[in-house]
Amino acid sequence: TFTHSIRERTIAENSMVVLLQGLQGEVTTVDLRNESTARGRVVSVDAFMNIRLADVLYQDRRGQLTRLQDLFVTGRNVRYVHIPDHVDIMKTIQNQLSKIHRVRNFASEGGGRKEFSTCFPSSVHLKVYTS
Repeated sequence: TFTHSIRERTIAENSMVVLLQGLQGEVTTVDLRNESTARGRVVSVDAFMNIRLADVLYQDRRGQLTRLQDLFVTGRNVRYVHIPDHVDIMKTIQNQLSKIHRVRNFASEGGGRKEFSTCFPSSVHLKVYTS
């Protein structure tokens, strides 16, 4: 399910973050800039490469292991994300792009958010601001 904003979807479809978003549900290792690692199940990835992991085995730079139920890694702290060997990279990217396009097409066909300008009489002038 895509709940990202239009801006996030645009960023994602124009970068390799779609590959990371396709890893949702997979167990992978994330190397962090502070030389620590986190291995866990990918819960979510946003367009800014912020990653939420569950059932995490965290190893600090000294090698000490800690089990965590949940870990949120900001994108700026990610050094490298290991792609599991069984993941077909091209297929994963294509699947994610098609999900983004389905969401975009759904909105353009009238299935998305409705504006209220049609609910008011013509004598009421309504300005709609979008970001």
